[in-house]
Amino acid sequence: MLKNKKLWIAWEDDGSIRSKVLSREMKADFHTFTLFEGHKHLSVFRYPVAVLQTFFTLVKEKPEILVVQNPSIVLSFFAALVKPVFHYKLVTDLHTLYLNPRGFKKIIMNFLNDYSLKRSNITIVTNESYRAKIKDKTKKVIFVLPDRIPDFDYEFEKISLKGKNNVLFICTFSEDEPWEEVIDAAKLLEKDTYIHISGRNDLNKDNIPPNVILTGFLPTRDYQNLLRSVDIIMVLTHQEDCLVCGGYEAVSAEKPLILSRTRILREYFNSGTVFTKNISKDIAESVRLAIKNKPDLKKQIKELKSIRMSEWEKRWGNLLRLL
Repeated sequence: MLKNKKLWIAWEDDGSIRSKVLSREMKADFHTFTLFEGHKHLSVFRYPVAVLQTFFTLVKEKPEILVVQNPSIVLSFFAALVKPVFHYKLVTDLHTLYLNPRGFKKIIMNFLNDYSLKRSNITIVTNESYRAKIKDKTKKVIFVLPDRIPDFDYEFEKISLKGKNNVLFICTFSEDEPWEEVIDAAKLLEKDTYIHISGRNDLNKDNIPPNVILTGFLPTRDYQNLLRSVDIIMVLTHQEDCLVCGGYEAVSAEKPLILSRTRILREYFNSGTVFTKNISKDIAESVRLAIKNKPDLKKQIKELKSIRMSEWEKRWGNLLRLL
């Protein structure tokens, strides 16, 4: 066994980009256990299988440091539960909190989440607002670390796109994303402005305007090529405290951004970005504004990239010293 062996585990596929990037920087072995995720008929087996895969990986690897991605809340709870058995230092990378649970489900989710927070040696959050929300739930270290501006895995191959102006709306069709408003906004835009919407979906394409392209879930190479081929990248959320992953990807690609007008997003992406309300009329106007100011926004986003990368390196060094 390697001295100070590090292991990073995630149970979410679409949401594990941050984990892939940070585990690589940490030189930690990275595992994702997502069998049956999103499967219509076999999803009931997802968590039991993931628990078994995680347990046997812990037995085999015997890590001294275990980092888990939350969500999944079940993963972070399980990692905290078996911590006394394996004697690792537990680090929880806490992402967006679960959305609008009610009744008994909320009680259960709060219990699982609080249990893992109290037993984590270090909890990582993306911003100060998250830190303030959970500071009373744990007496251990809470460390603020935004995402690292990601590198691209593949050499760029430009994609030929239909529109004179092409916007990529990075989306997972979650309830915190105003994707319906984006589709309505496309109807208000000029016909030569195309909006490409990523992510798995089961939408009826007959109801989609001709200047909207549903890409579906894309393999990494195709997704990265699309990111770098479009003119503008848009990421929207109703979550006030969410630093959207797609925003970091846009900065990496040095593309002008359109983001929701939340305090957290305005503070971090404070250059090269147009901010919008999550309603169709404002979204359409923001697209037009971004197109009009594209050269200036592109220059600003490039400068922002340099600033945020330098800041991140300093924070990352501080975290490694804690570990």
